Amino acid sequence: MTDTPHVTTSNNALHSDEAEHADPYVLQGTASTSVAKITLKHSDAFLVADARGDLPESEQETGLYWRGTRFLRTCDVFVTGQPLIPLSHSISDEEGTCQIDLTNPFLRLGGEPVYQGTIHVRRLLALQNSVLTQRLILTSFHPTPITLKLGIKVGTDFRDLFEVRGLARDRRGTLHPPRMAKDSVTLTYDGLDEVRRTASLHLAPQATLAVAQGLFWDLTLPPNTPVEVRLTITLSIEQDDPLELQYGAPTADSLPRGATLPVVASNNVFFNRMLVRGMHDLEMMCARTQQGLYPYAGIPWYVCPFGRDALITALEFLPWFPQVARGTLAFLAAHQGTKMDEFTEEEPGRILHEYRTGEMANCREIPFIPYYGTADANPLFLITLEAYIRWTNDLEFLRRQWPSATAAARWMLDYGDRDGDGLIEYAKTSEKGLVNQGWKDSWDSVMHADGTLAHSPIALCEVQAYAYGAFHAMEYLAGRLGRVEEAQRWASEAEALRTRFIERFWWPEEEVFYLALDGEKHPCKVVTSNAGQCLWTGIVPDEHASAVVQRLLRPDMYTQWGIRTLSDRAARYNPMSYHNGSVWPHDTAMVGAGFARYGRKMETGELLGHLFGVSLYYGGARLPELYCGFARVPGHGPTRYPVACQPQTWAAGAPFLLLGAALGFEPEADRHRLNLRAPTLPAWMDSLELRGLRLGQQDLHLRFERSNHGTSVILAGATEVEVQIVPT
Repeated sequence: MTDTPHVTTSNNALHSDEAEHADPYVLQGTASTSVAKITLKHSDAFLVADARGDLPESEQETGLYWRGTRFLRTCDVFVTGQPLIPLSHSISDEEGTCQIDLTNPFLRLGGEPVYQGTIHVRRLLALQNSVLTQRLILTSFHPTPITLKLGIKVGTDFRDLFEVRGLARDRRGTLHPPRMAKDSVTLTYDGLDEVRRTASLHLAPQATLAVAQGLFWDLTLPPNTPVEVRLTITLSIEQDDPLELQYGAPTADSLPRGATLPVVASNNVFFNRMLVRGMHDLEMMCARTQQGLYPYAGIPWYVCPFGRDALITALEFLPWFPQVARGTLAFLAAHQGTKMDEFTEEEPGRILHEYRTGEMANCREIPFIPYYGTADANPLFLITLEAYIRWTNDLEFLRRQWPSATAAARWMLDYGDRDGDGLIEYAKTSEKGLVNQGWKDSWDSVMHADGTLAHSPIALCEVQAYAYGAFHAMEYLAGRLGRVEEAQRWASEAEALRTRFIERFWWPEEEVFYLALDGEKHPCKVVTSNAGQCLWTGIVPDEHASAVVQRLLRPDMYTQWGIRTLSDRAARYNPMSYHNGSVWPHDTAMVGAGFARYGRKMETGELLGHLFGVSLYYGGARLPELYCGFARVPGHGPTRYPVACQPQTWAAGAPFLLLGAALGFEPEADRHRLNLRAPTLPAWMDSLELRGLRLGQQDLHLRFERSNHGTSVILAGATEVEVQIVPT
């Protein structure tokens, strides 16, 4: 996803002075860039298959996963020993199902030719909790009955997800030989963590023959008469659920489905398709924990709780799905740091970065159990809590979470400021921890102008901006609870930080902010999108804001597919890298929301249009985690990043954040009022309808129309909420 440097995919050898910085969780080998992938998820299980629905061993990431482990490595279908030819596939808008249409290659059955396209195979996949059902429905259109052999290759490796990503282990547990029978297959692994993991396959009808790694059915297909073979794959583990996930029937906090989804519809059906895809992806990626809904980060590498990712996702979708923000905040508060732990980098009040399960986590081979090495989850926690209260006025929730909010804010002062200079820094303490602990957490993402890597402790520019927003969030939240003196103290902290930030980070020659200050407080003089994110929280004085906007819109940063993470003039610029020149939808959205905050709504609308344009080149209008940072070429699409996660929740939410920023949402649920500050539809959009926008206990229905005189707003339907237009 995302945000962890584990997904760095460069295979270039590191120079000796860089090797010590290389992240231990780098992806080794290559994931396929040529084979389209099908991804399904339900609760804590997910499937990554190729376009046939197969799980070929040639593809690094394909498999059926559950709780951080690949339970099924291979499940490939053959007809008379040959793979099928894919026709098409479609993933349901509802969670966890897919329909795949296939046909036969040229076959010779009993000496008689059967031409390609004679046999139709419909493969239906349905993932429900830890059970995957596969239905193979074969229909022959040959004029006479034909007999063929259907084969399914089945195998497993029970690899931990980090092994799949390329992390070598000194030893593994015991992988037992498969128990093959005509009606069932049992695959078992006893891990080094003393946990038994099992995949049980039930076959109906039973196979004609079951041999090592292979199941075979002798099928006779009458003309135009469907014949079905069903596999039910059940995953089990002899261990309690560490994340306390809730299975079974939907709860009151479950997201709406189908026709009950909020309506966010423009006059452009293709734009609407992107938004609906994003809402369905949010639904798919949310896990139900004891604390409520929690959005996992991305498939395949980040199907687990991340602090930063979930908080940003919750903010993006908050006006439409406040229950996601509520569940995210409650989950993170429940797992907030309480002690000092060098291995996991836990500290009192610290919000977690990443929470993994699986054999390697159980054996403490990785620190993500959970791991707390992040500098920005704490301020984002407070910013999200403030936004949630402004939209919902849920003061009962605020009172329950106030101790966690206070502890999160105190962490920034007591532990985040490592050298007492009034800035938030990070430096890893765990040998297996992350070198960089901002959202660009690749090992090589923080550097000086000559390309030399910065040494910790590092103070990132956007982390200071987040902290500024967090201190003002504490001011607001304390005020809502009647804690007047505390509110004043947090306001003072915010303004003092703002003064220090401008003094230390402003780069007058480039009219932008330095990326960071290194351990010796030397500025990292490179132009990055991080500086644009500073606009988002309002830390930038008005006299600097316009210059920052203009700087980020120069060709070295602005690709017309979005904002690059790093200027193409920088020494480490590489448009095909993970963080040093690529484009991330969520990053572009946060920068664009910052543009809107300072009145640059037209530029915000342009960035929204660029993300919309990107979606047209991806299946199902699904925005990827990132794409390469090459400049836009008229008539051609963006260049794909080879191992980008799809779906990725904060990418799915990026258009919603930009849309809300362009419309100027400023909620006051306690006053039953929604302020719209200079609402502005993008120049390429004529109208927009919103239904299901949540303010307090009310669902709002708004219509926006663009004309030569600007954007007009109509409040439709009966409501107790006042909608007020606020000029710039």
